[in-house]
Amino acid sequence: MNMGLISLLVLVVAIFVGFKRNVNTGLVSIAFAFLLGFFVMTNISKDPAVAKMVAMSSAEAKGTALIAGWNTSLFFILVGMTFLFAIAKVNGTLELLARKAAYMAGGNRKLIPILFFIFSTILAAIGPGNIAVCALVLPIAMAVAREEKINSLLMAGMVIAGSNAGGLSPIAPTGIIGVQLAEKIGFQTGQHVFMNMIIAQVIIAAVMYVVLGGFKLKADVGVTKEKPAAFNGVQIQTLVVIALVVAAIIVLNLNIGMIAFLGGATLLLLGAADEKKTIASMPWSTLLLVCGVGVLVNVVDKAGGITYLTDTLSAFMGTKTAAPILTIVGGLMSAVSSASGVVMPTLIPTVPGLVETMGGAVKGETLISAIILGAHFVTNSPLSTLGALAMASADESETDKLFGQLLILGFGGILFGALLVFIGIVR
Repeated sequence: MNMGLISLLVLVVAIFVGFKRNVNTGLVSIAFAFLLGFFVMTNISKDPAVAKMVAMSSAEAKGTALIAGWNTSLFFILVGMTFLFAIAKVNGTLELLARKAAYMAGGNRKLIPILFFIFSTILAAIGPGNIAVCALVLPIAMAVAREEKINSLLMAGMVIAGSNAGGLSPIAPTGIIGVQLAEKIGFQTGQHVFMNMIIAQVIIAAVMYVVLGGFKLKADVGVTKEKPAAFNGVQIQTLVVIALVVAAIIVLNLNIGMIAFLGGATLLLLGAADEKKTIASMPWSTLLLVCGVGVLVNVVDKAGGITYLTDTLSAFMGTKTAAPILTIVGGLMSAVSSASGVVMPTLIPTVPGLVETMGGAVKGETLISAIILGAHFVTNSPLSTLGALAMASADESETDKLFGQLLILGFGGILFGALLVFIGIVR
């Protein structure tokens, strides 16, 4: 049997076992990654994709290669941001902020998810991009969801959709990368991709709003809610530091994790919260889950699992199916790697060759748009950065359930996005 296919089956089994036995799937995934990478691939694989790992002579070198699957950059961002907002949670700032946000909606709970979608879109478009916006907005949005008894999956999905809609702005980080890569191969796609992304994410948000119960939320506009109390001194102090962190990320483009640690450490030094309670309230099981699964996914990638999937899809590519298939390929690659750091730089340069192969029957702008959109349709997945941020912002009691829901939403988003491309709604 093909090693790539075997590795994909191992990934499916690891996720199933974790859910079935109610054990953190990240821990199960690390164990499976060790077995697959250290023994199975070493002893039976002849696949060129794993030749480098198999060729390593020492056990220490093989272990190092396996550990490399732990996404330290993502882990640092998650720990930094959850540390900062854990302080805001412990001293009551986050809860009070959520109550005030809900109060400003005038009791209309139907409007809250829509407002968060619009807010995330605008904020992402003016510069910080989708990752920074999700890191900043999701903790507040999920707190509002808990306070107002709104489906947490709906709220997370609306924030992620909004951040993606604005995140492809020509002045946002991912938008800039897309523009530069397209220009290198002779295409001007900045506004084209940006508008396509907005259209796609508005449609996705509308579908989520309906399917996940947005219309069923009771609009208690006739009920007079008690006005929330004013922020106390410590809470004002916390809000000021968070605002400075936001400004530093947006204006100075500083590392999200580092500046969050600086903000959190400053607050602890100012006595804004108890250190032990803050660290204890951080979602450590979620961090283990997200990064642990990443370790196994890295082995699957090295074993040729992702290549196996993409090659299988590419075999069916034609003039009418090229763009939808590239959407799916981009989504699958993005599920286990970086959209802007891996998927776009890898797939966009192939566009001129594909256009030539098809005799110009498909526009290069269409294929570039399909690649970029596909790479972002999967971002609800907890294996992706934005989905992971949603997991980190959720209540500990619902993370296991939310993991599965976000996984379905993420990979379902790839297929739904490919359908939008196929029927020409986005092109």
